Amino acid sequence: MDTRYYQILRQSSQEDFYNAINDPEDELYDIIWDLFETTVIEAAEIFDVDFRDRNQFRYSIGSGMTLEFFPDAAYFERRIEPNPYSDDSDAAGIHLKLSISPHKSCLFSVGLQIWGASERQALKKLWRKHRKVLVDLFRRSKPMISTRTPYPSVQHTETVEEMLDNYFSLRDPENFIALSYSFAQADEAETAQNFMAVMAMLYHSVKDSCQNREDMLEYWLAQLKDFYSGHFPELPASLPCVEITIGSDAE
Repeated sequence: MDTRYYQILRQSSQEDFYNAINDPEDELYDIIWDLFETTVIEAAEIFDVDFRDRNQFRYSIGSGMTLEFFPDAAYFERRIEPNPYSDDSDAAGIHLKLSISPHKSCLFSVGLQIWGASERQALKKLWRKHRKVLVDLFRRSKPMISTRTPYPSVQHTETVEEMLDNYFSLRDPENFIALSYSFAQADEAETAQNFMAVMAMLYHSVKDSCQNREDMLEYWLAQLKDFYSGHFPELPASLPCVEITIGSDAE
């Protein structure tokens, strides 16, 4: 991607971001949508070719921009927790997302967000039942893990395995956990897509569990292995994603 486009993204206002995703004539329009298609949609379609039609898209714009998929309306019909269709809640169960953060060092990040009691419980069950498989995938994909409530026993661990063990041993009133991968260059999209293939597998597995379907993780894992010819790649470590100060040329 041309350096000028990075400069535009770094200095974008809310209005700039809105134009960039809604106006096909905007010079960033194709760049943003192509990146979202590559890193999120194509990764999810490894497991479901109709993913974009069976799940709901939305975007949000604040200091940055987030484009995401989460389940369609039928998923929330029997759910006691907030319904994003009736109350515009962010706590929409499971999300696959791409974020652009102009004031952070990473600029781009992708990931899976779990925000709901039933979804957290489903992920916990998957972790306990398929621990060996997930440990190997997480070792290769290297997710960064965050929660909304600070837990020293989670934040100060050396491995993802220990981090998740500690997290699931605690009560979380927010029922929130996010697994993400951050990067700074659009030409790293293939690596981000590889990461999101694992997140999409978890998305479908958690969704199955919350809809009282049988445990399908081994089925989704077989599709993942088939796509990667039996061997999921080892990804480089994710970039740290910290706040930075954006310089201005204005006098």
